[in-house]
Amino acid sequence: MQLPARISLVTLAGRDVERMARLFRTLGWPETPGSDEHHRTFQCTNGVVIGLYAARHYEPELGPPAEGFRGTTLSVNLASYGEVQAVYETLREVEDVELLGPPEEAFWGGGFAWRDPEGNVWDVAWAKEARLDERGGLIFP
Repeated sequence: MQLPARISLVTLAGRDVERMARLFRTLGWPETPGSDEHHRTFQCTNGVVIGLYAARHYEPELGPPAEGFRGTTLSVNLASYGEVQAVYETLREVEDVELLGPPEEAFWGGGFAWRDPEGNVWDVAWAKEARLDERGGLIFP
């Protein structure tokens, strides 16, 4: 059997899981009923689950979390550039969000990036040629 081409759960290892959980709650992301003080989980509308787990559980085997840019971004794609601009204005008011620049239009659409309190970089983007399905899943052309 081949590995299915999908990502179902992304776990973010962090030093302060509760701080990250508060941020996601502030953003309005629904916490799952199975979430607990050891492993916080948030159900995204497109079916992906974001998990928050203490980095100390990974460190004995994998080492401490890297500092600075980690070579990965997490992206929330939207249906229009106007939505990108509106989300930017909302995030300007959210504590623990470090905006890394204003929204910018580009040949492919446009967006902006922000950093969470654990140093993860997030993109908020609109891709002109892509579309979102009924659950918010991104469909590339």
